[in-house]
Amino acid sequence: MPPVLNTIDHIFVRAGNADTIYNELVDNAGLPVAWPFRSVADDLASGAVSLGNLILELVQTSNTSASLPFVPEYGVALTPAHDTMAESRACAATRGIEMDADDSVYDPSGNLLWTRALVPQLSGSRLDTFFCDYTADQWPLRAGSREKLETSNGGALGITGVERMTVRSARLQQTAEKWQLMAMDREDKDMPTVQVVAGEEEGLQGLTIRVRDVEAAERKFKELLPHFPDSLQWQFV
Repeated sequence: MPPVLNTIDHIFVRAGNADTIYNELVDNAGLPVAWPFRSVADDLASGAVSLGNLILELVQTSNTSASLPFVPEYGVALTPAHDTMAESRACAATRGIEMDADDSVYDPSGNLLWTRALVPQLSGSRLDTFFCDYTADQWPLRAGSREKLETSNGGALGITGVERMTVRSARLQQTAEKWQLMAMDREDKDMPTVQVVAGEEEGLQGLTIRVRDVEAAERKFKELLPHFPDSLQWQFV
């Protein structure tokens, strides 16, 4: 049976002050830019930083554009192990994993930016988990960000990578089973592991992040990232 998942490309957090949080991550914490904060489409702006083996995106939108899908509070973007969404959908179906129809996003000039397909069994009103296929000109935005983190010794927090992503779910058993089926033969063995815990609704609970010095990272996190949302917890190990 061929794999379904290559890796978790990135996670996102939606915030009204996403630009401020992004600037603190880059300017204060010294994290490398995966892509700069910019307007992507009508009423949608975002920027992202590298945590080594995972990209963290900050999204700003008022969700008023009729041309864009609703952006929930959290998102998990998956890189498929196949060249086309059709192949990914067929492979996922053999494991009982559902994928919605393709949904394409364009820039204001009408150029295709990416195509995504929601995984409804791993999503909810506050969380989108989806496979995402980027156009060729989007991939270079990430180039070298992981290496830059290593060169900078992990920035001010001394980050070496993400150990674990914790997801909360009101459907604990189903969500845990689907993630296990999805990730059991993932192509990227350095991808963060996924832990599922019980919650009242679907969402991201936090990241367990490897650092060079736990005590120093905890202290600097409070000092350097005062606007980082409490809704996504960072645990340092």
